[in-house]
Amino acid sequence: MTPKVARDAPTAGVRSRGRLARWLSRGGWLSVCAVVSGVAVWEALHVFNVVPADLLPGPGDVWRALVDMLRNGYRDTTLWQNILATLYRCAGGFLLACLTGIPLGLAMGRDPRMGAAFDYIIQFMRPLPPLSYLVLLILWLGTGDTSKIALLYLTAFPIVTSSAMAGVRNVQQQKVQAAQSLGATERQVFRYVVLPSALPMIFSGARIALAVAFSTVVAAELMAATDGLGWMVFSASHFLRNDIIILGIIVLGILGMLLNQGILLVDRAVVHWRGVE
Repeated sequence: MTPKVARDAPTAGVRSRGRLARWLSRGGWLSVCAVVSGVAVWEALHVFNVVPADLLPGPGDVWRALVDMLRNGYRDTTLWQNILATLYRCAGGFLLACLTGIPLGLAMGRDPRMGAAFDYIIQFMRPLPPLSYLVLLILWLGTGDTSKIALLYLTAFPIVTSSAMAGVRNVQQQKVQAAQSLGATERQVFRYVVLPSALPMIFSGARIALAVAFSTVVAAELMAATDGLGWMVFSASHFLRNDIIILGIIVLGILGMLLNQGILLVDRAVVHWRGVE
């Protein structure tokens, strides 16, 4: 080990311990206690047979199901294959919605004519239950990933479009007028005033859209799918494999938390001026 590496290693350890201490001081220990308590109550319900074991497997049963699935898979699929299939469909629909919906929302917010042309369409799409599209999409696009990605696109698109439009419309006009008084062009006003002011609401809408898309992809996988976490849970229900069902629910919850944290990290990195006037 070189002297530089030897000096850096303790420093990295101190930083890690410092972050852990700050997290615990902000209430992280309460989160740990809540999770441990929840598992303990779950184990107690199983041990004392408050709920029959065939209806509520214990934590140990679910752990053994996880180990078995990692070793042998489930119905010719692996756990990682099902996770990646779900994430692929969710990411495909969500990213396509962001690539098309955010520019449209920005244009609708800036140009009243664009807003008038598309606002009713977006407001019509927002309250529609996403699964109402599914049967038609399967008939049009088949039972593969294309129909599921299209469903998730239609789910996330009106949410990200509306948030981008609202973000532009909520920009303080004093900021715009100040930039114009300094000689800024329309493009400069949009780039340096309107877009930065709208980004916080755009990211808030993206978080909501991703959460809705993630819940929708699981429901979409219940129909006409051969892999994915939703398919795994639905398939396990046919064989009364409640251990796999609970395992799938836990994995889905963890993935949902990680996706939300990923959006938050990007938000904090991009919108570093949030809350600063």
